[in-house]
Amino acid sequence: MFEPFALAYIDRLTGIQGDTRSKYKKLVVNNMSPWFKPYSVEDGEGSIIRDMVQHWVNDLQNGRVAPLDPPDRSSRTKYKPKTISNQHGLLAAILQSAVDAEPSLRASNPCAKTRLPRLDGEEEEEEAVFLERDEWAWIHECLGVDPEAQELAELITETGFRWGEATALQPRDLRRRNGRPAIRVQRAWKRNEDGQPYMGAPKSRKSRRTLVIRWSLWEKLQRRAKGLKRGDLLYTGPEGGRWDAGTFRRLRWLPAIELAAEKYGLIKRPRIHDLRHSHASWLIAAKVPLPAIQVRLGHESITTTVDRYGHLLDALDDEVMAAIEWAMDPTAPLPGFLLHSGLADAVPYQRSAVVSDPWTDMSEGEPRGTAGPVFVVTLAGREIPFADRQHAQDVADQWDGDRAGRIAELRAQGWTDQLANRILAAGPEERERWTGGGQVWTRMPGRQFVHHQMASFSPNGDLSYEPQPLASRWAWEFETDLYTDKAAQMRTEFRPGPAATTEAYVRGTSKAAVQMAFESSCEKAREICGQSPYLDLVKSAGS
Repeated sequence: MFEPFALAYIDRLTGIQGDTRSKYKKLVVNNMSPWFKPYSVEDGEGSIIRDMVQHWVNDLQNGRVAPLDPPDRSSRTKYKPKTISNQHGLLAAILQSAVDAEPSLRASNPCAKTRLPRLDGEEEEEEAVFLERDEWAWIHECLGVDPEAQELAELITETGFRWGEATALQPRDLRRRNGRPAIRVQRAWKRNEDGQPYMGAPKSRKSRRTLVIRWSLWEKLQRRAKGLKRGDLLYTGPEGGRWDAGTFRRLRWLPAIELAAEKYGLIKRPRIHDLRHSHASWLIAAKVPLPAIQVRLGHESITTTVDRYGHLLDALDDEVMAAIEWAMDPTAPLPGFLLHSGLADAVPYQRSAVVSDPWTDMSEGEPRGTAGPVFVVTLAGREIPFADRQHAQDVADQWDGDRAGRIAELRAQGWTDQLANRILAAGPEERERWTGGGQVWTRMPGRQFVHHQMASFSPNGDLSYEPQPLASRWAWEFETDLYTDKAAQMRTEFRPGPAATTEAYVRGTSKAAVQMAFESSCEKAREICGQSPYLDLVKSAGS
């Protein structure tokens, strides 16, 4: 029969906490057995079938009573789509174990093709609340009636700790990492099957981690640890012992939220766990890479980090497109994240974004502006306006066609569709008029398959780095840094500054001509190096 089989399956599960096991058993008894108790998990007469599972899902969604409910029961709780999906997942796992049994008890899983309620905008799921820094400052101040509660909230906000991790900290967890103050997470509060708290290992293997913190927080933790034994709790509740999350919420958190709403007009109603979400959102806004955020939060998989906070990455659209543009076009400006990370000197395709354009004057071929409606295509983050919708659509289609191979490569490398598709065209979008920079294209822009190569030389004439191999791609007339209809063009430029490099750059439609011109461009660059005012400095530094 279903119930004993399901309960036995849950007893065999490994890697789950006691309170999770207890929760699963209650779901079986209260939300599954009233529908499936008299039926068998084995194939044959009286077996659970697909229609039964579908009726069960529909009943959960609509709050209908179960076939085995008492006669005086008139209704049940109407569950939200996400809750139904979770319960259906548990039922599917139970019945799949009957399929996988040796010998197999049934040929197929009746949950396989269940139609579940859609997760849509009408579902009022409890979403993460992301606090702005000033909102956190308000809450922090309003927690000040209890300095210990204020400090505990500050700890969670600065580290992104889970509640069970923060309240399990002990003096022995205060460490140093590379000379910086840090905290080692190696235990957390959990609950057993009876709902009783106990201290055990963190949530997952990667939840065991060491996080660096600010010196100001370190000093507070050191003061708190003074006089305590290595295994004592750093933070304790009003009566001593473990700080219960519900007690903290009732006695400290909610009063502080209400005070912040009254005093400062705080509209949001964050939970304690939203301090962890806010911590992650601030790291993303500061352009911290997702793998670093994953490690700091203790997520077992980067997928968890992306799924939970991926929607916040829209704030990095400019950086994403700048990086892709730079990767595909060596004349594009260096992405800001490289400029600010200190990695710029290690990047061979570095170019200055503020230089005059010494290429052939293309002004005679410039399109005329138009006062009427325009059709804007966004290409790698750059908007290109057209007077004719068909021209705009043709350019967008061709742009995507040129990048089909690159998209396939990115996906094969593990890029999500959301990220990979950002190098594709968007639009055309009709607008009443063009208010951006440049003029509107009134004709189809030119398109050429362009080869290009670049080298950089130090003042003494040595290569600054090994030249990148010849690169080739389709270029459009509006991509002025790359497009040309000439067989070969070369450019040499001196770059003043700490590196004082001279760059040789060649582009053209003929591969052979570009290769020959590249040699000439490098020779000319070395001649310029010999006249560099920085040459004496280089010689003296080497002597």
